[in-house]
Amino acid sequence: MARTALLANTHTTPPGARPAIDIVADLPMKRGYSVNSWFAIGRFESDDHVLNYLAHVIVMSVKGIPVALNSSFSVTDQTTGWYGSEDKLYAPWKGTFAPDRFVVRAPNCSLEGDLETMRVRAEMKGASIDLVLHGTGHPLYNKGTGRFELLGLDVRQYSLPTMETSGRITIEGRTHDVIGTSWFDRQWQNQNILKLNGRWTWMDLNLSNGLRLSLWEAVDTEGRTDSWVTCIDEHGSHRVASLTPLTEGASDYWLPASGNRYPTRWHLTAPELSLDLVVTPSPREQELQGFLPHYEAASDVAGTIDGEPVTGYCYVEMVGDWKASR
Repeated sequence: MARTALLANTHTTPPGARPAIDIVADLPMKRGYSVNSWFAIGRFESDDHVLNYLAHVIVMSVKGIPVALNSSFSVTDQTTGWYGSEDKLYAPWKGTFAPDRFVVRAPNCSLEGDLETMRVRAEMKGASIDLVLHGTGHPLYNKGTGRFELLGLDVRQYSLPTMETSGRITIEGRTHDVIGTSWFDRQWQNQNILKLNGRWTWMDLNLSNGLRLSLWEAVDTEGRTDSWVTCIDEHGSHRVASLTPLTEGASDYWLPASGNRYPTRWHLTAPELSLDLVVTPSPREQELQGFLPHYEAASDVAGTIDGEPVTGYCYVEMVGDWKASR
């Protein structure tokens, strides 16, 4: 596929989208919001291993004043089943973040740069990453605009699903040189940072036919469900479609020590897209313990779109009230 520089593609409106955000201007921290989030995930094949990483930093503020940094990092070797993760809460003066440039640093994880070149670094016991991401392809505006309601929150989010990536991933002293693709997310909103009014599931579906999908499902405290996907093709064209509620195709539940109860297999269907996929984490034990225990799992995808076979991969994220008592 011939790729066009990402920065050039931010200056045009892709078919099917009506952007309500500015990808370039909104990359640095926005002071008027209680939650600012920068999130990168990727998957690589190196030295006969399938390796995945997640790096995530959140700045939490009250009345415009930063009060905490939440930093998460995980590495998964799907070939051996090795998994390591760390989720830390830091005082704001232990980090670096700025409103005029993209630099977000916590003691264990950092993301910085611009849309052309980003650097992602993180380190914990047993694993580290040092990666460079280059902007290619097209942005994905979630819900077609980059702005949507989720559990009563007014959320802004855009995704950069095809960031060309190179660098190193080290696991238990062994360093792997990696080349491949990362998915970068930028999100910000106002919310009660200690409470969510329900739970959500999110997936980034990277498919062998070139489609990229951002999947959301929110279930509020009354059980009301909102399920949808935003799909872009290799030319950046957007389609937003309803998704069959995930509970109808969820199975293989896992109960870790946190008391949460997570499904670990999903049969996804979206009739408007003729989409029929199965998502399976590998391994299933990929819960991030820390400030807010939640699920972030490297996963495999297989199924059909328009009757044609596809394969792929994603991360599955489950945040909020996932207690077994529900």
